Amino acid sequence: MNVIIPPKRGDKGSSFNRLVSYISDRGDKPKDDDLVSAAPRQNASRTKKAMFDRLVDYADRNDGDNRAVVITDVFPDGRQRLISGGISCETNCFSWETSAAEMNMVAAQSRRCQDPVYHFILSWRENELPTDAQIFECAEHCIRQLGMEGHQYVTAIHQDTDNTHCHVAVNRVNPITYKAAALWNDADTLQKSCRVLERKYGFIQDNGSWQWGVNDQLVRAPFRYGSAPQGTVPLQVYSNTESLYHYAVREVREKLSELIKSREITWRKIHLALHERGLGLREQGEGLVIYDFLRPEGPVVKASSVHPTLTKFRLEAHIGAFEGPPTFEHEEWSYGIFSTYQPAFELRDKDVRFDRRQARAEARLDLKMRYKRYREGWEKPDLHVKDRYQQVAARYQAMKADVKRSQHDPLLRKLLYRVAEFDRMKAMAELRIELREERQELAEKGLLRPLAYRPWVEQQALKGDVAAVSQLRGFVYREKRKERTPDGGFDRVIQCGQADDSAVYHLRSYTSHLHRDGTVEYLRDGRAGVIDRGDFVHVKPGFNDDDELDNYRLAANLVSTKSGDAVRIIGDDQFVDQVLDAGCGVNHR
Repeated sequence: MNVIIPPKRGDKGSSFNRLVSYISDRGDKPKDDDLVSAAPRQNASRTKKAMFDRLVDYADRNDGDNRAVVITDVFPDGRQRLISGGISCETNCFSWETSAAEMNMVAAQSRRCQDPVYHFILSWRENELPTDAQIFECAEHCIRQLGMEGHQYVTAIHQDTDNTHCHVAVNRVNPITYKAAALWNDADTLQKSCRVLERKYGFIQDNGSWQWGVNDQLVRAPFRYGSAPQGTVPLQVYSNTESLYHYAVREVREKLSELIKSREITWRKIHLALHERGLGLREQGEGLVIYDFLRPEGPVVKASSVHPTLTKFRLEAHIGAFEGPPTFEHEEWSYGIFSTYQPAFELRDKDVRFDRRQARAEARLDLKMRYKRYREGWEKPDLHVKDRYQQVAARYQAMKADVKRSQHDPLLRKLLYRVAEFDRMKAMAELRIELREERQELAEKGLLRPLAYRPWVEQQALKGDVAAVSQLRGFVYREKRKERTPDGGFDRVIQCGQADDSAVYHLRSYTSHLHRDGTVEYLRDGRAGVIDRGDFVHVKPGFNDDDELDNYRLAANLVSTKSGDAVRIIGDDQFVDQVLDAGCGVNHR
């Protein structure tokens, strides 16, 4: 879930007009198919009372006074939940019909408060469907965290968009003291409240200024890069070509981040990192810009927009005054250009692969549903075994009856009975052989029993089913992926002895998942941090430095519980040092 605070005016004028125009005047805007009448259109009143009235009218999605109000719950503290015009609402006023008048009267008692209404929106993801009770409790929790407990408020739930959301309008003026609540740092407070509510009700953690850290404590979210400069996104959309900014971000941002973290950054290394990707760095005005090295007269992009640390003010304080690019020698391998910016090339649609993957997933899901229907509707082929045995028996019973009727000599009759019985046994044996051959033929065709999923997919692929062919390739890819060993292409691995297993540990800061092949995954915030495969312990990079250190400590603790017959650390030097450092901490304890 996330919070949205509608913007207010920045000219120190009344921000109340902007609020009402955003949430209350939307119904007054004419539509394209409205008829033009002779009477001029009147704008809505801008008085404080009228704006409060329209705020409540918009919140319950109704502009008339004849709306149906059905009270569903009444609480001892004065709150009541109701349905107004099909919209679930909650208020702590005396009634929903008089809530606007009540807030008007209380707001009029404070002459200093020019903007008595505080409005915010709580929104959930598309795949989340919180109950009305959960939404109202979330809104009430946010009001308490803002220091406005006991203030008059109106909450309305809207489910007419892709994201379930609720509008919360609170009167800043306290109904008892008539003092206006201070809302300093309100956005940060609401962000922190969202993280608490997500964990309380099991919602998916959304992006924000706070996140859950070590020991279940709320910590500041790590730095996130700013948005693209104005004009770069429309350039890509309308011209279908990649902008210089997006090319630089894709090619050099991570490289520059690694260079800055290494604390070995110099002007020369910055120029070389940019030169490898066909870019250059130069002074322009009071700052730095990145340009196309092969087309220096072309467009440029502000260096700090590619990486916020790439400014003269920040870099000159650590590595000295700005130095121009070195003289690049084409014979030197390290001075080579390995990729270049191509402004004339069409931009590859980055969503194509995602759309194809979604289409494949939907096709495979449909394939599984068809297989399920096949299993449910499958019927075993009826060979009519009982009827055929009965037919053979009846035929020889009739033969015996004919012998009994036509033969009067007892010895001859007995002899013919034996002949008929012998023929019956022979016919039964032939029938059993015939049934065995028929069952064998059905088994070879896969009709005797319902096919397993993979053989059924193979049969569908032979019929030309594209989804079945894609699923077969997925089977092969999965098998090849399982055959890979960490030592054969992976790093960040601690190799232990053969079949060196350890138990599954349930830690407070990690969630353990045990797979059927014995692999144990230790997850934090839904991401795998450490994977224990018995003879291999794979350490994943953390979301931030604290998470990564905790992953190293957990991996060292897991390895310490094994036999210790063989321990080999596979990875770069920094990874080896981190694992050894974490191992020393385990030994000291």
